[in-house]
Amino acid sequence: MSKLKFIKENALERLQASIVGNEKRYTGATPWLDGFFNGSNWSQDSDIIVPESMQLQIPTSKTDLLDLENTKIVYSALKHLTPVQASDPRIWAYFTHVSQWEYMRARWPVEQYSGKERFKEIMQERYFFMADRSRALLRNGMARLWWYGYSSYDGSRKDPFELTGPLLKKLDVTQTLLENAFGRNTQITKAVLNVLLERENQGKEFYVRDQVRDLGKYIGFIGGVTIIDALPIPELSAMISVKMEQLAETAVA
Repeated sequence: MSKLKFIKENALERLQASIVGNEKRYTGATPWLDGFFNGSNWSQDSDIIVPESMQLQIPTSKTDLLDLENTKIVYSALKHLTPVQASDPRIWAYFTHVSQWEYMRARWPVEQYSGKERFKEIMQERYFFMADRSRALLRNGMARLWWYGYSSYDGSRKDPFELTGPLLKKLDVTQTLLENAFGRNTQITKAVLNVLLERENQGKEFYVRDQVRDLGKYIGFIGGVTIIDALPIPELSAMISVKMEQLAETAVA
């Protein structure tokens, strides 16, 4: 076991301000922050104890990005983090720039963004945080894996990551559930994922883009007219199941 490291605040600000100037460094095969900071002390140990190493699977194909497998690895190792700790950009910037550099180079290679008008913005999203955006946690190349796990992990199941599969099966499901106002409410996300899994097991998959988005609007509406947190999970699941069935039937008609 070891202590979780993070990049110091002033160092992180300097690093983030130098994205464009560091473009060539981001194409390197190995971490480069020691050279960038010229020997100054830019990192620090936190009081959070973590496994000595966390070996992610490296994607080798654009059709198999291994997000499900790596979500299991990251959340299993770091599930003791609190949501507040998991929202700290200093922690995730250390992962994206140092300890998980090989993974980041394979999953989010800077070369695919070079020359684009949004180059700096994309790099801020994937390697840092866009602090003024609600979806920042789901854009960071490493934080997203923790939050996928947090939103779907169910220790009461034989496979605690059983609900993570439906969450990551389609990008529309991921975005609808986690980028909406209710996305931090694991009671809601797990209720939706449970119904999605049940339908999938029945051969009635519910992954059509417009249907998923309409479901998200419905959940947002429920949250606006009732205290959704107070609903028992069976009742919430039943409401979601009925709405999915209605949306599915409407699409067929």
